[in-house]
Amino acid sequence: MTIDLKDKIVIITGAAGGIGSATARLLAGRGAVLVLTDIKKDALEALAAELTAAGAKALTHVHDVRDPASWQALTDRVQAELGGIDILINNAGVVHPGAAEELVPEKLQQQIQVNLIGTINGCRAALRVMKPQGRGKIINVASLGGIVPMSGEAIYSATKAGIRYYTLSLAAELHGSPVTAAVVCPDSVDTPQLAYEMQHDEAVLSFIGTAMKPEKVAQGIYKAIRKKKPEILVPGGFGSFVRFGMAFPRLYFAIYPSLRKTGGKNILKRRQKAGKKD
Repeated sequence: MTIDLKDKIVIITGAAGGIGSATARLLAGRGAVLVLTDIKKDALEALAAELTAAGAKALTHVHDVRDPASWQALTDRVQAELGGIDILINNAGVVHPGAAEELVPEKLQQQIQVNLIGTINGCRAALRVMKPQGRGKIINVASLGGIVPMSGEAIYSATKAGIRYYTLSLAAELHGSPVTAAVVCPDSVDTPQLAYEMQHDEAVLSFIGTAMKPEKVAQGIYKAIRKKKPEILVPGGFGSFVRFGMAFPRLYFAIYPSLRKTGGKNILKRRQKAGKKD
């Protein structure tokens, strides 16, 4: 299905990050009016300046997804200045690898609050605008790590699983209405977040395969906008294999040792490659 994004109002959270900025560039090229949000003011303004110089329409809003009041301020501003919200892309996320019993409470809570509660806050705020205006689409970014158990990143995996099931439940709740919801579940992505994970031995399962470029995930998000599907897996073929395979957890645990071994080798290779660049 084709969709005309020209002058559509699109909010992107976590816009200063790899996936967020790639998505902003893609949608800007299709005529969307972008509302770029993040806690990183300088990076946001740099991205907006880049897009504006290329002829796009973009405004920035420093925004903490954990805070319902921050969401209210954002949606109030967008309604006042732009007239409504057509698409919300809940992309903001953090990860802190670590053994389950050793992860400090602050890093545990941050992942839950940003990834899961932040997404839920965003959906609630957007629905209060989209339902009365009679249109809208919510795209939540989860992960294949929310389908596959991620040892050493259990909290992150749990938050992404929560995003996935919250979105699918929301899609069911909205079924038949002019407001829809979909979840995008990508494999590992070559972003600063992955570089951070590379510093932690516990994160080996994030390095089983070759990390994708953020632009590929941006295409998946664009596909979620265009298609009437509740879930988009990126890449599609491997994602479908993962989703089917996890219907049989015993199979996963049977190959788990070899997955850890492969991830361990790959993380060492990436460290060596990064060391040579330095």
